[in-house]
Amino acid sequence: MAIKNVYEVFDDFKSAKTKQERIDVLRKNKNFAVLSILQGAFSPNVKFVIKKIPDYKSEDVPPGMSYNHINDALQRVYLFVEGHPRCPPALTDSRKSELLIQILESLEPKEAEVFASMIKKDLKISYLTPALVNEAFPGLLPE
Repeated sequence: MAIKNVYEVFDDFKSAKTKQERIDVLRKNKNFAVLSILQGAFSPNVKFVIKKIPDYKSEDVPPGMSYNHINDALQRVYLFVEGHPRCPPALTDSRKSELLIQILESLEPKEAEVFASMIKKDLKISYLTPALVNEAFPGLLPE
């Protein structure tokens, strides 16, 4: 079975009718990208330095044919996390904004939307809350 894109997992989540079905969707699709997006969006310990998503151009590419994948983009999310020890101190906010544009433009449009929503800490998905995430994945988020 192929691993679904994060936006496909979230589409399945939105289609689920009950709380248990929603939890099952998350658990069935437990992978690095899903867990990272949930942590980035909901953990109060993760604070992003980007306050406004910069304008970027999104290419209309078929799924799986973009230059980059969200898993690779998530490997560089530390660049946008406040006080992250791996982020070079000389990296300016302006350069971080440029890097974010490059990442977003390299992703499929729907993946870019998920990545940007994580940075804004607002996935805009009904019923997807920190409490539900902790019920699906105990300990993923601080209580």
